[in-house]
Amino acid sequence: HGENELTKTSKEQDVKYKRSETSALEKAAGELAGDLQSTQAELDAVMKAASGLRKQCVVKAETYEEKRAKRDAEIDGLKEALEVLSTQAAMLQKGAAVRQHQ
Repeated sequence: HGENELTKTSKEQDVKYKRSETSALEKAAGELAGDLQSTQAELDAVMKAASGLRKQCVVKAETYEEKRAKRDAEIDGLKEALEVLSTQAAMLQKGAAVRQHQ
């Protein structure tokens, strides 16, 4: 009888200890799950920000049409500038010719 009582008491203590340990582990698992959610949310925010930065930093190759349009606009601007300069040069020459005849 005494041996059975000792075994019974020992097993009851084991069960009590294991229940306590299980409770502590469940609590820790819950805290870790919360930490995981928080960390995942932070990671998602960082990844979204990084994606936005990547889009700003990556240089897109211009299409042929875009390059041509820019080149045509630059040529038009140069033609206009040449016209203005030619007109000014002609006016200066006329002014110089008029002064010479006076």
